Amino acid sequence: MNKLSHLILAEVGFKETPLLFISLEIRTGKEFTIMKNLFIKTPIICLVFVLLASLTTIYMIPVNAEAEGFKIGIVDISGVFEKYEKRKDMDQQLKDMEKEFQNEINKKRKEMIDLDEETQLLDLGSETRKKNEDMLERKNVELEGYAKFAERQLLRRYKDFFEKIYDEVVKKVEGIGEKEKYDLIIKKEEPELKSGQISDLQFKIGIRTVLYHSKAVDITASIIEHLNSEYSKEKNKK
Repeated sequence: MNKLSHLILAEVGFKETPLLFISLEIRTGKEFTIMKNLFIKTPIICLVFVLLASLTTIYMIPVNAEAEGFKIGIVDISGVFEKYEKRKDMDQQLKDMEKEFQNEINKKRKEMIDLDEETQLLDLGSETRKKNEDMLERKNVELEGYAKFAERQLLRRYKDFFEKIYDEVVKKVEGIGEKEKYDLIIKKEEPELKSGQISDLQFKIGIRTVLYHSKAVDITASIIEHLNSEYSKEKNKK
C-alpha cells in the first residue's frame, strides 16, 4: 500500500528500559546467610520440582487426548489485505482522489504566483496594488483552508475504506470458521523486526501473536480466494 497506509493498534506491556544483563552479587552478613540457607535447601527444592514435573506429565496425557479433535486455523491479515482485489481497487480510488485534490491545490497556488508577479510590477501605494495584495491574502487563506479540507476528506475516506475491508475480512473468516467447523482461528502477524528504536522493536514483538504453525493450519489462501471470488461476481453484476 502507498504512504496512505492502515495501521493496526496493540497494547504492549514492555518496560521502557530493556534488561541487558542480570548480575548477582554475594556479600557478607545477612546476604551470605540467605545464600547459605538457599544452598542447604537446594536438594529439597529439586525434589519438589521433580514431583511437580511428574504430576504435570500425568495430567497432560488426558488433556492432549481431548485436544486431538480441536481444529485451529491461522490467517495472515497483512497477506489478505495485500492480495484482496477490492482493496487494490479502493486504494486506486484513494490515489485518484488524492491526485484531484493535489491538482486543485496546484491550480490555486499558480493563481497566487501569477497574481503576485503581476502585483510586483505595480507602483507601491497604488490602489490597484493594494487591491491585488488584499486579493492575495484572501487567496492564501482559501488555499490553506482547501488544503486542510482535502486532508480531512482523504483521512476520512481512508478510515472508512480500511474499516470496510477489515469488516469484510473478519466476516469471511467467521463464515468459513462456522462452515468448516473451526474451534479457533488466530490472526498472524510477522512484522519486520529491524528497527532503530527499542520502543519500536518492543511494539513489533508485542503484536506478533503466532511464533510457529504448520502449513496445514494456514487458511490465508482460502480466505483470499473466497474474497476475490465474491468480489469478482460483485463487479460483473455492475
